[in-house]
Amino acid sequence: MISSIKILFLIFINIVSFTFAGTDGTIRGRVTDEESMELPGATIYLPELGIGAAADPGGNFIILNIPVGKYDVVVQMVGYQKKTYKEVQVVMDQTVWLNPILPVAAVEGDEVEVLGTRPLVERGTTSKKITVDKEAIQSLPIRDMSELYSLQSGVVKVESKTRGIPNQEERGLEEVHVRGGRSGEIAYMIDGMYVRNPIFGGIGSGTRLNLFAINEFDWQPGGFNAEYGDAMSAVSNWHTSSGGENIEYHFEYETSLVGAFINGLRGKKDDTENFDKLRGLNDYNFGIGGPVLGIPKLRFWFSGQHTSEENYSVYEFDDRVYLGEDQDLFLDTLALNKESLVNPWDNIAGFRGFGFDKTTDIFTKLSYNHSSKLRFNLSYWRVANHLQAFNPRYLYWDEGRNELFRDTYRVNFEINHSLTQRTFYTVRFARFIQDQFQGVRWRDNDNDGFPNWFEWRHPAGNKEISDPHNPYVVPYTIGEDGDTLRYTNRDDLSGWYVGATPGMWNWESAEKFDDSNGNGVWDVGEDFTDWDNDGSWDGPEMVKELEYRDNSYWLEPEMYEDYEPFLDYNSIRLQFENVPGNTQAPSNIPWDPDNIYYFMPTPQGYVWEEGRAFGGHDNFYADSRATTDEVRIDLTSQITDKWKARWGLDYKYHRLNFYEIISPWLGQAATRQTFAEYWQDTGPDGLLPIDSGYVNPDIGENNGRWDEGEKFSDSNQNGRWDDYREPEEFSAYMQNTFEVPWMVINYGIRVDAVNYNTQIWADTSGKYTPGTPWYYSDLNDNDQWDSNEDVSVLAGLPRQKVILKNADWFYKVSPRIGFSHVITDKSTFTFNYGLYYQTPTYQNIYLNTNRLEDPEELFEEGEGQVGNATMNAQRTQSYSAGFNVQVGQNWSYSMMAWVKNMDQLTKNTFQRSGVYSYNISDNGDYGSAKGIDLTLKFRGRAFGSQLQYTYSIAKNNSEYAWANVSGQYVDAPSQESLQFYDRPHDLTFWLYTGLPFGINAALTAFYQSGGPYTPYIFAGKDPKPDEKNINTKRGPAFRNVNLNFNKYISIMDHRISVGLSVYNVLDIRNEVDVWPLTGKAGNPGAYYTDRVGLPDSEHYLSSAYYDRPWRFSQPREINFNVRFDFD
Repeated sequence: MISSIKILFLIFINIVSFTFAGTDGTIRGRVTDEESMELPGATIYLPELGIGAAADPGGNFIILNIPVGKYDVVVQMVGYQKKTYKEVQVVMDQTVWLNPILPVAAVEGDEVEVLGTRPLVERGTTSKKITVDKEAIQSLPIRDMSELYSLQSGVVKVESKTRGIPNQEERGLEEVHVRGGRSGEIAYMIDGMYVRNPIFGGIGSGTRLNLFAINEFDWQPGGFNAEYGDAMSAVSNWHTSSGGENIEYHFEYETSLVGAFINGLRGKKDDTENFDKLRGLNDYNFGIGGPVLGIPKLRFWFSGQHTSEENYSVYEFDDRVYLGEDQDLFLDTLALNKESLVNPWDNIAGFRGFGFDKTTDIFTKLSYNHSSKLRFNLSYWRVANHLQAFNPRYLYWDEGRNELFRDTYRVNFEINHSLTQRTFYTVRFARFIQDQFQGVRWRDNDNDGFPNWFEWRHPAGNKEISDPHNPYVVPYTIGEDGDTLRYTNRDDLSGWYVGATPGMWNWESAEKFDDSNGNGVWDVGEDFTDWDNDGSWDGPEMVKELEYRDNSYWLEPEMYEDYEPFLDYNSIRLQFENVPGNTQAPSNIPWDPDNIYYFMPTPQGYVWEEGRAFGGHDNFYADSRATTDEVRIDLTSQITDKWKARWGLDYKYHRLNFYEIISPWLGQAATRQTFAEYWQDTGPDGLLPIDSGYVNPDIGENNGRWDEGEKFSDSNQNGRWDDYREPEEFSAYMQNTFEVPWMVINYGIRVDAVNYNTQIWADTSGKYTPGTPWYYSDLNDNDQWDSNEDVSVLAGLPRQKVILKNADWFYKVSPRIGFSHVITDKSTFTFNYGLYYQTPTYQNIYLNTNRLEDPEELFEEGEGQVGNATMNAQRTQSYSAGFNVQVGQNWSYSMMAWVKNMDQLTKNTFQRSGVYSYNISDNGDYGSAKGIDLTLKFRGRAFGSQLQYTYSIAKNNSEYAWANVSGQYVDAPSQESLQFYDRPHDLTFWLYTGLPFGINAALTAFYQSGGPYTPYIFAGKDPKPDEKNINTKRGPAFRNVNLNFNKYISIMDHRISVGLSVYNVLDIRNEVDVWPLTGKAGNPGAYYTDRVGLPDSEHYLSSAYYDRPWRFSQPREINFNVRFDFD
């Protein structure tokens, strides 16, 4: 089915051409002389592009299809002075108006140069739109291009450790909200093509574009035209750099080492007191571009960036630390340790670093201008990210911590062809691949051939574990006679055995043998059953070799060990038990004055329990690849001088391979998500031990992978087993622009469609019932329900099967309209209305749906959550209106009011089927937001600044799709309330300017209201959330100022600069997460701190438990940079 749609699509696009997501602009105007007489025949052209137009009899001209950027525009006519507008900025989807006035030439060759200035109020803009050019981007103190989003008011980036979408940081994803919408509602684009993750939505650590690859950044928070879809809150478009007529190259290096040196001069030389030293930031940027020698008209661009942070997070802890066990005449360390109430592992005061972040990305582009009418662009983008985030569980030990690899690959090819001066089309092809791997390293700390996980799982004799730090202690069991030792050399769960290649091994197909020494593997001399009569023992089949990357093997889920047995004091207990001669861990005897084990359990069992791990593994294992093939075609035509029409279509084919398991040591109870089609792991013979004719296991039986011959559920109806899903998306739109000097009207309509290409539960009438499986007795084994066969919504029928129906296409239509009324040459009134739809993330579509044929297994093993392939797109209805005014040549301001109504948002609905209860994804959540935007701009020759302020209120009945998942049915309507991402006051400011002595300075500043939270109130002696006043309290506001200075000098056509960037200049430790009882980040309240004390019936926490600096923002950062430019 998918292949036929692809073929029809390709045939269709060769017949009809449409337009999509613009990356071009227009220049138009009227040429006159000094007497205001029109000059027909005057030529207007852009030398760099070789395109232009001639003025019509009225002196009017239009130049379409100009790529975003800055260009010289030349206007000339015989007998008049030639006029050149320098560096005219062309903006995406906008019209630049130029009205040249040409004086009569006194002598032939007279020429006038005018510096092009972009109007501060653009008459063609019908909604708020922010454009940041590369000069500003490269001048402002921003550490990463994603920080440009935070520079826009109305944008909330959630960095909380206690609130927001769970596990976002673990997956390397950002949580960004715009104008009160949910996270993931932004259309992220590069050169007009989408780069959002289709499984989770949004972007993250693997989608960074380097500094020199960016030519311009466009940001539109609502009110976008019909050409933009799959977004409800905002459109973000990065326009990439291209090679010019001349060779240019750039290099920049930024480091925290100079900040560390400055701190050292202040006497802070140790790591624990030198924040910048611990950060260990080194950032390299390089870019080069220009013509390709020997190939006329071909230009290239290549740029890259490598960033390494030795510590992903650095926090400052208190000075209450463990001083050791020694006691002498001068220092009673035991008394001090007890007084400080510290564990022996809490022995470092001051700054400590956690995790790391390493990112490398490259971008390259080839541009070939065959003629002024035909252009080609081919680009390649590659990102490799390796990240380990912070998790408080691993505050003192991180060898079992997850690490995340995110790799991005993108190829984009574009053809742009002008059919006439007023009509052109563009065809774009892109393949976007996002790989993600998340796992734990294979470690063998004592190099004894028994990896850590193996020694944790298999004990040494009567101990709970073997010792992964002692090569002389290995796993073994004791025989029934109490004297025989049997070494453990094989793990039954994974099949791996000592000496084998790290991987998953299947012993079902191995020939049976007499394990006389009980070590789990066949040894020479042991008897075996020679099934194939070849005279040699045939061993296990290697199902899968472990992933190997970053010079290490990575564990499969079957090798993960639970961290709970290694929490807190248990780590010391296990260490003591593994010391030869020890039979038990030391005891905490409170009445003993020399009790050095005050942190261990008392005879009554009282002990500090704080959830800090010292063994086992982290929760996550994930492996996924999302491949998106996209084709877009556009046709733009200036039908009349007043009417420009654009039509477009877009087709996306996704291939989504996804596997994730949380807490794999729980076995069947672990949370699993996979997009693979369901299969029976019987081996090629298709027989289970309970089937007649079954003799011995065949190769492939119970090996955890699909083998030819095994039965499977063909969800996408392509006749083969797949470990991926293949949704398709199709969209088309029509956009019209009516433009006259006093009015611009944008109106259009858009159609979005999606087919999930899967199967859905249905009833006997063929109606989809995604929340309820219908069972039937398949008496004739034809895999379909017949009218004479029993059917029920309750399981338990003989020869039971489930009614399934193929998914179909779902459609949504969204109209858009906006206008800009030109009040004066420098002021406009704008209005915009639009209906915006967005396809749900595919995680919510396919969650656990690979087991629809066996609902009972799904309900028992799927953590009670099921995806839904009947879900419609989520919807936002938006209105906005405002004034835009330019004051003089340098100032402008705008005021805009907006309202958003959101519904059909993704939610989880409680369902029952027989004895089972579960939650199914569905449309149903809703919300609203409203606000006022104020923008002030100032632009001068050596100065630029912008202030944005947003006042808004954001309400929703749920913060994210599964926030209200529970095991209870609530027969009551949900209610809107303020959400955690609501920030009533949001102010951002930036400027850059030149100072005396050739110094350039830039500054960014932020102010944002604190997030709301639900206060705790006392119900009896214990506090609980005040359910009647959800999110009625608000935490402290967020404030931040960043600053940088650069000094440029010129040497032999090169510009060299050195500079200093200071982030968080005022060293403000913003309170990010507050305790709901006090509203403060550093004080949970006496009710909780009273639990701190030496272990007894009322005290079970050490002093370190509430020392949580991650509830605050990070301290001041100082970076040094040096840069070389040649252009």
